[in-house]
Amino acid sequence: MAKYYVDGKLVEIKEGKKGFSQGSEGILYLQNQKLYKIYYPNSLNEGFGNKRVYHQALLEIKDLFEMIILPENLIFQSEKDYSYCGYVTKMVGEGKKKKEGITTLNWDDFLFNIIRLEQEIALLSEYRFQAVDFAFHNVVFSEEEKRLYMVDPGRYHHQTYFTISDYKRVNQLILTDFLKHLLEREMIFFHLVPNHKRNKLLLMLEKERNHQSYSIYFQEQVQKYENVQEMIRRKGKYC
Repeated sequence: MAKYYVDGKLVEIKEGKKGFSQGSEGILYLQNQKLYKIYYPNSLNEGFGNKRVYHQALLEIKDLFEMIILPENLIFQSEKDYSYCGYVTKMVGEGKKKKEGITTLNWDDFLFNIIRLEQEIALLSEYRFQAVDFAFHNVVFSEEEKRLYMVDPGRYHHQTYFTISDYKRVNQLILTDFLKHLLEREMIFFHLVPNHKRNKLLLMLEKERNHQSYSIYFQEQVQKYENVQEMIRRKGKYC
């Protein structure tokens, strides 16, 4: 058992070789329905610098977010603040790492997810956070809740000297790339269109969207198709 301090209290974690999940930054452990991310020492200052500073700032706004899962508490190796080593967050998605299925939802549930993600990434911008690593590999899809969660905010970058406009512009590009990748992965997983048509269809969807937000674009499709999968299949016939 490894000993850590969370919110001033001693917490013992049964550490295995791989834990619940393992990535390039550290290892994730599941205990009492909470996830404990313990960083490798050389990851605490990689990229944009001191993670503890950024994660503390995320901690202060965590209650404003529903789909973007932020730290709930910080983890220390001792009772001293300078021994920061990770954070605690809630588990989502029934404990599974399922990623596909968002296009199977009815329009109301699908649009809720897209609108909420747009709102929350805009809110990150208001607090001057860049959503670095807001990507498909950090998605968890809950079939039970019909919700799409973005986890692992460990690389989110926070600097007060960048303007809010800067953050809005960059985060919008990040969100757009993420949603395009999400649709592509759904096409592949559910075999919605032949492989040779996939890129053509993505380009066609971007042209149709014409710089609108994805939520507005998809709302225009509600009366034409049963769900997103039907939309993709039927539009794919014209590629």
